[in-house]
Formats: sequence, structure tokens, C-alpha cells
Amino acid sequence: MKSRLRKVLCITGAVILAVPVAVAGVGVATFTALPLIASALPLELSRIMLTDGTRQVEMQGMIHIASPEFYRDVADLVARRRGEGWLVFYEGVRDDVGRGNGAFSDVLNSLGGAPNLLEDTEAHPYETLAPALGEGLVLQDNDAIVGRPGPGVRNVDVTLSELLAELPPTPPSAHDRQPDAPFTLAEAREVFDTLPGWVQNRVRAAFQILLSTTTSGRYAHAVLPPAITTLREQRVAREIEDARDRSILVLYGQLHINAISSHLIAADPAWRIVSTATVKPF
Repeated sequence: MKSRLRKVLCITGAVILAVPVAVAGVGVATFTALPLIASALPLELSRIMLTDGTRQVEMQGMIHIASPEFYRDVADLVARRRGEGWLVFYEGVRDDVGRGNGAFSDVLNSLGGAPNLLEDTEAHPYETLAPALGEGLVLQDNDAIVGRPGPGVRNVDVTLSELLAELPPTPPSAHDRQPDAPFTLAEAREVFDTLPGWVQNRVRAAFQILLSTTTSGRYAHAVLPPAITTLREQRVAREIEDARDRSILVLYGQLHINAISSHLIAADPAWRIVSTATVKPF
């Protein structure tokens, strides 16, 4: 009970304090304590095994930026399961309209984000953010993780055009759009790079606290539209149901893992979780 209460208090304090610290600064004692709070709330990804009595489904929660060691561990898991004859399903919105990094702007604008946030950078937005989350982190590379193409490896996700069709339409006029942000992502990264190391460490801690308290899935499903959550999770569950004679490894964003499990169990009560573990991404 005490441990649970301590965790609740840490989460509450982190959510209240992390954003003010990162943006404007707070008291010296609180600012100094951010790494300690982050260590009490480490970001952990789920590795879940389910069975329906005849086959298995293993699900590994993923994150778009992590350590090279984490991605190597997942790649080893993929190679092992493929060698055992399993199917591999992985997440990745397919850009079927050739928008490149502009796809992020399209989605952000549909969600009411600032139109200028992703200007002035040719890098992938997650790559731009990586140093503010941790040192030595790299962008997820699905090709390197899943290995050689083949019929046993399937990108089970929506296309960009499907996603945009399900999201609210972008406001047609400048008057209706959200105002520009006071800075672009590239400008924010430039400012971060000039900060002293001890300040960078505390900004990283603030971001880690926010991630660890919002990736459970419950929060994301409450604030994100179904096109980003439920639509994709139901597609994965249907693909698993259709592959009736195969065990399957699923690599999907952490916030989707519990929902995919719930869809499977709701469709067929024979499914049950037989083991759970956690993996740290960095």
C-alpha cells in the first residue's frame, strides 16, 4: 500500500511539475530532484505472451526512440521467432501519398496542432527530439529490426490516406487554423543543445516522467481520436484471428498493447495472458 501510494504521489507530482520545469523553471530543490523522480518512474515497455490453447501470440511494446541495445534485443527476438516459424506483425503507418516528413504536419494539423511546429527541419521529428529524451538514443528502424522481407513479416497498420480520412479535416482557412507555435521543433532543439549538461539532464528527466505516466494506453485512448488508437488495434486483432494456425510476434507501440489484448480476449475468451514482463527502452 505504501509503495502504491508513493507511486501515485510521484506520478501526481511529476505531471504537475514536469512541464513548468521544462518550459519556465521552478524552485531549485524541485528542479534538482527531477532525475530522482524519473528514477522512481522508469519508462518500461511490456512483453506479453497470450495463448488460446493451440497457438501463442507474443506482443512487444515499442517506442519510436530508444537505445540501440533495446532495438538489437527486439531484432534478436524477431529472428528467433521467425526461425521457429512464427509470423511477425509490426506497426508503421505507410506513406501511400508520398508526403515524407510532411505526413506528420498533416496529422498534427488535423489534431489541432500548430501549423509551423515542424518547419525548418529535414530530419525525422523523432530524431530531432531524441537528445532531449536521452543520450545515445536512435530512431526505430523497422527494416533492421524485422530483417529480410518475406510472407511471414507483415506491416499491419493503416496507410496515411486511411488515417487522414478518419481524422478531423484540416481547417480550410487560415482564420480557422490553430495559431503558430512561438518556436519550431528545430528551434527548440537548438536551444536544448546550448543548455548546460546539468540542465539537459533535468529536461530529459522531465520528458521521461511524462512518457512513463502517459504510455499506459488509458491516457492516450482518452485524448487521441479512434483513428490513431482503436482503428489500428482492431485491425491487428482481426489479423491475428484470421491467421488461425500460426503463432505470432506483434511489435506495436506501447500504448496499443493492452488494447490489442483486450480485443483478442473479447472476440474469443479462450485467449488468456500466460506471462508478462517489462523491458526498459533506454
